[in-house]
Amino acid sequence: MRLTDDIKQLIIKYIGDNLTSDEKTDLKLWLDESAEHRVFFEDLLDNHDLINDLNQWSELQASDTMDWNERLKAKTLETIRTSAVKPSPIRNIKHLLPYAAALISIILGGLMYFMVRKQVAPVSNRIVLNDVEAQSNQAEIRLSNGKVLQVSSQKGALVSGENLTYEDGTILQNASLKGDLMATVNTPAGTMLQLQLEDGSEITLNAKTTLKYPLRFANNKRVVEVDGEAYFKIAKNKKVPFHVLSNGQQIEVTGTEFNVNTYSKSQSSTTLIEGSINLSAQGQTLQLKPNQQALLASGQLSKKVVDPANYIAWLDNKFYFNETDLHTALQLIGQWYDLQIIYTQPIKETLLYGEIKRTKSLAAVLKILERSHIKFDLIQENGVRKLFVSN
Repeated sequence: MRLTDDIKQLIIKYIGDNLTSDEKTDLKLWLDESAEHRVFFEDLLDNHDLINDLNQWSELQASDTMDWNERLKAKTLETIRTSAVKPSPIRNIKHLLPYAAALISIILGGLMYFMVRKQVAPVSNRIVLNDVEAQSNQAEIRLSNGKVLQVSSQKGALVSGENLTYEDGTILQNASLKGDLMATVNTPAGTMLQLQLEDGSEITLNAKTTLKYPLRFANNKRVVEVDGEAYFKIAKNKKVPFHVLSNGQQIEVTGTEFNVNTYSKSQSSTTLIEGSINLSAQGQTLQLKPNQQALLASGQLSKKVVDPANYIAWLDNKFYFNETDLHTALQLIGQWYDLQIIYTQPIKETLLYGEIKRTKSLAAVLKILERSHIKFDLIQENGVRKLFVSN
C-alpha cells in the first residue's frame, strides 16, 4: 500500500487532533475507499505503548555509526517480522507485513513516532472502569512561611483576615498571620472553592485551578495571579485598582464581576458580567463592557459580544451546552472528572445543547452524550483515567 503525502499529513494531523472539518472529510473518504485502508489506520491507533517506539526512533536518529534512515527501515522491518512469528493473543501480526513500507513512509514523512502491531501481553496496571463518581476533594493552601493546610470545600468560603477562617467562623489557621504572607490555593478535579479576600473581594475557583494572593493587601496594591478558571466579584476601591495576572495578560478593575478562563494555554478568555475592565497583553490594550468577552490567542487581543450564561454555568455546578461542539464539551468533562480524552477515530461534527449537573457520576453524563451516537470506553492505566471516544 502506498501513502500519498496528503494522506500522511492527514494521519499526522489526526494524531495531533489538528484536523479541520474539510480534512476530517478527506480522511473519512480515504478510509472508506477500502478495507485495507481501514485496517491499516486501526492498527496505527490500536497501539497505546508508544514510549519505547519513540525512544528507538530518537536513538536511531542520533546514531552517528550509519545513516539513521537505513537503520530505521531495518529496525522497523525486523520488529514487524519478529512480531509476525509470535501470534498475538488478540490478533495475528502477519497481515501487517504488506504495510511495512507505508509505516516507514509515515515515519520518514515527519511523524514523531512509529507504530507497529506487537504481541500484547496482559497489563496488570490497566483496569476497565465502569464509572467515576463526581468528586468533592479538599483543596490545598500553601503559605509562604512553609505551612500547608487542607481546605474543605463543604464549609463555605475561606475568609482571610486576622485569621484564616471559614464563612461560619470556624478557624482554619490562627497561628500568627503576621507579615506579608502569600497564599497559593490549588483545587483538584471535581472541586470548587470560594474565597473572600481581606478587602472583601470574592473569588470562586473552578476545578484544577491555582490562585496566588496575599493574605493582606498593601495599602496601594491589590494583585492576584490565577491559572485555570475563576469568577471574580471585586470590592470597589477607585483609589486602589485590583489587578489579575493570568496567562500573559493583566486585567485592571476598580469594582466589577467577571470570569477568567486560562485552561487552554493557547487561548484565554475574560468574560465581563458587570462594570468595566481594562485588559493589556504584549503592548495591546482594550476595554470590556458587560456581555463582552476578550480573547488572547497567538499574542493577539480581540473582543466579541457573548451571552455570559454560556461561560458561568459552572458556578451553579453544571455543564451548560449551547451549540457546543463535542471536543469542547469533552474537554470540560475531562477537567472535572480528571480524564485524558483520546479519540480513536475521526469524530463526526456534533453540536450539543442542554444542561447536566456536575454532581452526576461520569457514567450518567456519558449516557446522556451517547444519545448523539458517540461511544465511550473508560480505563485506568498507570493511575491515569483515559476516556476513549469513537463513533
